[in-house]
Amino acid sequence: MRKHRWLIGFVGALFLLILGSVVRTQLQNRMKKQFQKNYDVVESFTAPNDMVAREMKYFKTPEGRQWRIPIIMYHYVEPQKNDGDTIRRSLTIPPELFEKQLQTLSENNIPTYFVRDIPAILSGDEEYATPSVVLTFDDGYQDFYTVVFPLLKKYHVKATVYIINRFLGWKDFLTTKQLRELGESSLVEIGAHTLNHAYLKGLDTKTAAYQIMQSKRELEELLGKPVETFAYPYGEFDPETMRIVKEASYSAAVSVVPGMEQSIANQYYLYRIRAGNLSSGDAMLHVLGVAQMGNN
Repeated sequence: MRKHRWLIGFVGALFLLILGSVVRTQLQNRMKKQFQKNYDVVESFTAPNDMVAREMKYFKTPEGRQWRIPIIMYHYVEPQKNDGDTIRRSLTIPPELFEKQLQTLSENNIPTYFVRDIPAILSGDEEYATPSVVLTFDDGYQDFYTVVFPLLKKYHVKATVYIINRFLGWKDFLTTKQLRELGESSLVEIGAHTLNHAYLKGLDTKTAAYQIMQSKRELEELLGKPVETFAYPYGEFDPETMRIVKEASYSAAVSVVPGMEQSIANQYYLYRIRAGNLSSGDAMLHVLGVAQMGNN
C-alpha cells in the first residue's frame, strides 16, 4: 500500500509539473503574440506619422537651452532572415552594418554617452563633446550579448540596453547570467522597459505604477546597482505615465518620437532616431554632423 501511495504521489507530481510547463508555455506564447501584435501597430520602422501626431499633444514646447543629442534606437542586430516576420526584419540591423557604424565612430573619435548621462548634460553639470551619440537597444535580445557586446568592447563604444524583466531567459532574449555580466561592464548601461512590455498609455494607474516601479526594483536587486533610465514599451505614453516614471526616481526616459533636439522640457520623452534610417557608416556621420550644427 505504501509503495502504491508513493507511486500515485510521484505520478501526481509529474502530472502537475507537466501541466505547469504547458500552462507556462501557453502564457508565454500569448504574451509573445500580444507583444508582436502591438509592434505591428506602433513599433515598425515604417510606423505611420499619425502615431507621432497623436503623441504630440502631450509634449511641451522646449524651454531654455536645447542640446542636439542624437539618440539612436536599435532592436535586433542579426543577419537578415528570409522569413515571413516582416516586423522583425524591419527592426533588424545586419551585424556588418552595425560594425561599420561603430568603426566610423571610432575612426572619427566620436564619443558615446549613456542615456543616464543626459540629465547632467541638460542641466549643465556635465560637459558634452560634439559631435557625439547615444546608442540604445530596446527589449534585451540575445544578440546584444552575442553580437553587440563584443563589438562595443572591440571599438570601446558605450550603449544603453532596456530590459523586459519577465522575458529574461526566453528564446532570443538575454539570460540573467548574461545580464549580470553586462551590468559589470563600464560600456553598458542597463535600463528598465517594464516587467512584460506593458502597453502603458491608458493603463490604470495602479498597474502602470507596478510595471514601472517593480521593473526598476527587480533589476536593481539583480544587478546590485541603480537603474536610472526608462524606455516606454511601443513608445506609447501619456501624462500619467510620465508622472509615474518621475515618481519612480528615474532620471530620464526615452520615446520613439523622431528628433535630436533635447532639453529639460522633454527629459522624460527624449527623442530618438531609428537605426533603420542609417544605411551606412557614412550615413551615421552625416546625421551626427547635421545634429551638431548650431549647438553653440
